[in-house]
Amino acid sequence: MGLKIAGWQQSLLENLLTKGIAAEVYASGDAVLVKFKEAEGLVLNLIPASGHVHLQSLLDLASAYRAKGVLLVQLWEDIWLNRPMQVLSRICSILGRNQTIHGRKTKVVSVSQPQADAFFERNHLQGSASARYKYALFLDTELVALASFSAKRNMTRRAEKGYTSVELIRFATAEGITVQGGLSKLLKHLIKTIAPSDVMTYTDMDWSYGNGYTKLGFELVASSAPAEIWLNTEHMTRHFPHRLPSEVTSATAEMSAAETEAYLHAMHYIRIYNTGNLKHILYL
Repeated sequence: MGLKIAGWQQSLLENLLTKGIAAEVYASGDAVLVKFKEAEGLVLNLIPASGHVHLQSLLDLASAYRAKGVLLVQLWEDIWLNRPMQVLSRICSILGRNQTIHGRKTKVVSVSQPQADAFFERNHLQGSASARYKYALFLDTELVALASFSAKRNMTRRAEKGYTSVELIRFATAEGITVQGGLSKLLKHLIKTIAPSDVMTYTDMDWSYGNGYTKLGFELVASSAPAEIWLNTEHMTRHFPHRLPSEVTSATAEMSAAETEAYLHAMHYIRIYNTGNLKHILYL
């Protein structure tokens, strides 16, 4: 009996072909995986929004491929359905198919939150987020890369007096473009402008091991456990348990854990997980 491919999985393969990317589907246990003829170091795990995926199986599979030096991307069905252009752009970037622009040819410009929102919604898998500082790289009049950062925070738990930290919240380049040295240039501008003691950021382990940050001098300082997420399969929207819609939290306020779970299932929610985050810090 041949491997069964769901409609959304077939859509992904067809879209890859339109970009000239040859891919092969195969099975590993219950997992449907995609490998690429042009890059042995990348494999996609195409995860259905079925509610029957076990966290430990995801972690075991990721660990097995990482031990072989392969990046296993955990691509959930809802991510593909909601952000297909951004998924394809990220895959093309990992495969090295983007046009390369040298950062030295670009100019750093501070942009507004609405400008940042529009750019990240087009070019970042997680969309946009509020930030204190938004610095863009322009090539002539074209916005080609953007990084956003938090306000500078006093780290009172540090022994050093006046120690401050700032978070890199988002970084993205325009579709089809890689800016060589782009993030480094934006970081240097931030550091010169506000002079923090360090810059910290998080890596989503569903998509990366954070090697790019390591090359920039960031140190891996911590990892977080996989997070539980409730996915509404009617609308394909994700919610952390503490951020469920108000109508859900109101309805379940007096329910036991078992009753709450039964209610969520009845309302078309399923429990899914990410595979955790890595925390990196650039000490200055």
